[in-house]
Amino acid sequence: SQAIGSIKAALASPKNPSFRLVEVEFPVLAAQNKLGDGSLRSAKEAEAANLQFALKLAKSISIPFVGPKVYVVASSAASNSFAASVAKKAGGSATVISLKDGLPGFDATDIVIFLTPSTSADYRTAESIATSGTVGGVIIVNGYAKDAKSVRQEATMAYYYKPLTYNSQVAGYLVREYPSQWTAVDAVTNSALGAFTDEEILVRKTNTPDLRTSVKLVQKSFDERAIEARRRG
Repeated sequence: SQAIGSIKAALASPKNPSFRLVEVEFPVLAAQNKLGDGSLRSAKEAEAANLQFALKLAKSISIPFVGPKVYVVASSAASNSFAASVAKKAGGSATVISLKDGLPGFDATDIVIFLTPSTSADYRTAESIATSGTVGGVIIVNGYAKDAKSVRQEATMAYYYKPLTYNSQVAGYLVREYPSQWTAVDAVTNSALGAFTDEEILVRKTNTPDLRTSVKLVQKSFDERAIEARRRG
């Protein structure tokens, strides 16, 4: 998939070689946002979809008997039963660990995937591993409960896909496929409305984009199309 290709590109050549933290953020449920309608059912569906993506990513990174070794890290807030179910589904494609149990000793080529981290301790641990110089890379998959301090600006956003709504409908998207720039896209014409560098779009000292300019571009395109449609009658 596009996300996995972008992750591999970011691992091979991160924005900051001494800060080997790569992030992906996208809605795993096609018709919903991260937690859908907020129900327990949609939360479970999102959890399962995130896990499916993480295991698919692990299999695409690691070649049997060759490596690198891939770890999937369950959040410190995850239940023991969830961590056990992740390990069962991972099979031999990845080694599953829970932050509740501490961390193993890593090798320089190891890849560590943090599955939906949700606490400050999760994010700080991911950052610590990424800057330790002891792993090949750290990947955050769809972090929850992010704030301004969760992921630093030195990290590399490998893949980002955010639907942008206007008049209660999806009017466009903000997309990032590393190493390409961030791009605001019209949902109807699929045309690029604007492109941005990290320096132009990221909220200061974070790895989170400021959506305001992209939303304005999408709204402008939507309104211009509506005006043109009315003019044509």
